[in-house]
Amino acid sequence: MCGWRRWCGSLLVVPVLLVGMAGCGLDPGDDGGAPAGGTAASEAGRTYGYGPSRDRSIRYQPDVVLVEGGPDAIRSASADGTTWVLDAGAPGADDLEPGRIMYATSRAVGRVVQARRSGDDLAVTLAPVTLTEVFRDAHFRTERRFDETDLAYQEVPNLPGAVSVPAGTRSPETAGTPIGLDGTDGDGVGAAALTVPALAAAPQDDDGSMVVAMRPIRLAPAGGGRLPPARERNFAVSVGDWEAQPYRTPGKLGLKIGYAANENLKVYIDFAMNVADLRIRADVPISNGRIGSSTFAVDGIRSISVDVSAGAANGADDNRKVRVEVPVEINIPIAGEPLVYSNTWKFIVTTGLSGRNTTVTAAGEWAVNGTLGVIGGTLQKPTLSVVRSIMDSITGISIGPSGLAFAVETKIQFGIGIPAAFAGPYAKLVVDLGVTNGSALGAPLARCVSASLNAKVGGGFGITASSVAVEALQKLLPTKLKFELESEKLWPIHRAAQTLPNVPLCVG
Repeated sequence: MCGWRRWCGSLLVVPVLLVGMAGCGLDPGDDGGAPAGGTAASEAGRTYGYGPSRDRSIRYQPDVVLVEGGPDAIRSASADGTTWVLDAGAPGADDLEPGRIMYATSRAVGRVVQARRSGDDLAVTLAPVTLTEVFRDAHFRTERRFDETDLAYQEVPNLPGAVSVPAGTRSPETAGTPIGLDGTDGDGVGAAALTVPALAAAPQDDDGSMVVAMRPIRLAPAGGGRLPPARERNFAVSVGDWEAQPYRTPGKLGLKIGYAANENLKVYIDFAMNVADLRIRADVPISNGRIGSSTFAVDGIRSISVDVSAGAANGADDNRKVRVEVPVEINIPIAGEPLVYSNTWKFIVTTGLSGRNTTVTAAGEWAVNGTLGVIGGTLQKPTLSVVRSIMDSITGISIGPSGLAFAVETKIQFGIGIPAAFAGPYAKLVVDLGVTNGSALGAPLARCVSASLNAKVGGGFGITASSVAVEALQKLLPTKLKFELESEKLWPIHRAAQTLPNVPLCVG
């Protein structure tokens, strides 16, 4: 039974689409019944994170204000995660003023740009900060399993810069070519105040993307414009015309994507990292405000797999493209630890379908050999090898070449900050996939199919924010910010493309 009925309904008359998409859904919350957060985690702690550490080995920068009370001192937060309403009587709250850095919980850390008191409430608007703007001396050493039993799914409804439309056009013939998540997003932002590594996602705003940033609704009455409580189970969230569902189930950490605007276009994508004993280990020394040779590594990723299905009732008229920063975090807030573990996702989808009732489906799997992240300051470079060939699975019906291009970035991080700009060590995987199914009209001679897969890995220790999100933040915050981009370590680990059969009709 399909969990997301809008993606998998019986709209199209082409049977292969219905078969290809019949098993697509994971019902919202269908994570095997595992509770999240653990018995020690409160609802406030799962939503807002936990308070700063008073460990004597940690020295904070002089302008950092520690607000006592942890998550219990937070009354609410705006839906974009930039404004936090505190108990004005909480110890430390009186010291919050523009220019200082508030550290209330791991998810409420930033430079104060505005503080407004109303009765017993203090509303504080925050700008992003780097790890070394908060900590002068510290040494973070940890190793933790990323289990589904510990997780909190946090929606950020008005995440700045969540939806944009990539620039350029795509014909059916080029729909299966890579769309280039290449780590060059975000240049030309200005001079130094914050260190913001480039996001490995493109196209970007400075090459013509139209940004459709969702505006925040600050401090509205209960039920509107606030950061909702974290959930114990995974769920689907609407992002523009699309739906996305990050999930962690036994053996998988993944993302499901579907088109939800109307019944003419069907798109279903399930990208998963297949894992066994998924673990995060970190060793990050900070001395005199500088990060030394550090480790942040993710072990236990055994393979990656992808299943895609697309169909269009009206052919090319139904084609769509989108870039999304998924407004759901998968977090592990740990009481007593000053930082929070987090997993976030971004994706781009472009369809290139031709002809009425066109369909294309494909699936593949690739083994991941090695560790993801940085060890001792050195970026690790795992390798990929084919487990299940995507070329063997490409099928569908079309009177002309039809395809789909899909790129995804998943990031696992250990840090502090606000939702739109988290700071701390992280590891990421970027995968760019394209598939094309040839015209059925050429089938008597040859049915041409092609696929391409590019994969990159990365790691770093700065603020993670795309240029789209940075631009949206600049518009939201009352004070103009300046950002300096950090060169991110990003390395290609796999590049492959193939067209079959190898005959002149298909390869030219």
